[in-house]
Amino acid sequence: MNSINQNNLKLGIIGYPLAHTLSPKIHEYWLKLHGISGAYEILEVDDGGLDRLLCDDVYQYRGLNVTIPHKVSVFKYMDEVSESANIIGAINCITVENSKLIGSNTDADGFMDGLLAFDTNLDFRNINVLVIGAGGASRAVIHSFLMKSSGQITVTNRSPDRLESLEKVFDGKIRYMDWKKLNENISEFHLIINCTSQGMQGKNDFSLNFSSMRHGLSVIDLVYNPLETKLLAEAKSHGCRVLNGMPMLLNQAALSWKLWLGMKPDITDEIIRFVEDKI
Repeated sequence: MNSINQNNLKLGIIGYPLAHTLSPKIHEYWLKLHGISGAYEILEVDDGGLDRLLCDDVYQYRGLNVTIPHKVSVFKYMDEVSESANIIGAINCITVENSKLIGSNTDADGFMDGLLAFDTNLDFRNINVLVIGAGGASRAVIHSFLMKSSGQITVTNRSPDRLESLEKVFDGKIRYMDWKKLNENISEFHLIINCTSQGMQGKNDFSLNFSSMRHGLSVIDLVYNPLETKLLAEAKSHGCRVLNGMPMLLNQAALSWKLWLGMKPDITDEIIRFVEDKI
């Protein structure tokens, strides 16, 4: 691991567009908190700019986060790729080390760190989990549970054809449920996780019928803007424990620091309030 240069540490995020990203606020907060002189830059680049950045300009940076639409296209520039990034099929963190580019994905561990802080008594051997969605976020969540050797993981998605890609990655390790049977089978699950963008600011609302739910059901929505989606509000009104996407957002960012700098900032109430105030 490169030693921290207190004078010219450069970090950043690659994506397009980046007008609403919270990453600079989060990382600048930690730089100031830990007394590190450096900058976290917004690198808004299209496909053409990506080629120039990762071939020529990247070595001035210690590390870069990667977001839409480049999480897949950056693979071809990497010298090494982590197992999690290969399984999830996306890179959200690049570490520049000894003139090499190392691609990683911190979403799975970031999700699990947030979940374990939310519920310290989870019985991973017997838990029955429902994952809603079939995109990159759902892959990360599924992978995080499989690393814990979880009980039963069920996945459903509005478009069934997207489930085929999950079958190729998680062959025989998860089961699939017809979207139309979602509400009638809700009583099976201890934990439900929405991994879609439904309910996000500017998107259609999404909710479930909790009338037949299992006692003690927990509901997680990876959306963090708004902080309380319709799904979480409905779940809470039925007595569920609920969690939004803020812990995953912060933990995956903190795990980037662990890769770049060898340290993981604490997820404190102060940083949570700081970021929530920016939404």
